[in-house]
Amino acid sequence: MNTTDRQIAFSALSCLLSYPDEEWRAELPEWKALIHDISNHQIREKLLHFIEALACFSSEALIEHYVYTFDFGKKTNMYVTYFHSGEQRERGVELLHLKNTYQQSGFLQTDKELPDYLPLMLEFAAVAEIEAARSVFEKYLSNVRELASRLGKNDSIYAELLHVLLAALGNIGVRESVEGAVQA
Repeated sequence: MNTTDRQIAFSALSCLLSYPDEEWRAELPEWKALIHDISNHQIREKLLHFIEALACFSSEALIEHYVYTFDFGKKTNMYVTYFHSGEQRERGVELLHLKNTYQQSGFLQTDKELPDYLPLMLEFAAVAEIEAARSVFEKYLSNVRELASRLGKNDSIYAELLHVLLAALGNIGVRESVEGAVQA
């Protein structure tokens, strides 16, 4: 996956996995145009398919599905450290480590979301050096796989995006780390 594909794919995934408010809906045509520029056929087509599938949802129905899936679902939330740490103290250490990794890479995160919020991690992956993005996701690859599996079992429209993410991560060389495999 070339740099432009990586930037567009991870940025698009970050956006598409964000809260689907009116501003989000208004940006979809722009994202669709950008996604057409992705040279990786599989990733491009799956992202476009997801956007087309959104037409089956009213704004209210999509918001309801999103909130039910990610905000109320402890087993399907988008805070990737939560899968193995929950509310335990160790999670705080992981969050601090992620925040430091972002800062060392020059990525300025807002205090709006915790560092392990998947759309934020994807923003980082879009702009960071590939090695830094790979390092972050190798640690949490099993958690992302778990989220994909749980979304699939719940027949969530968002399961498709997690499968695209897993394909994109594989394309940048993300492999299960020993540390990530032990924690899961």
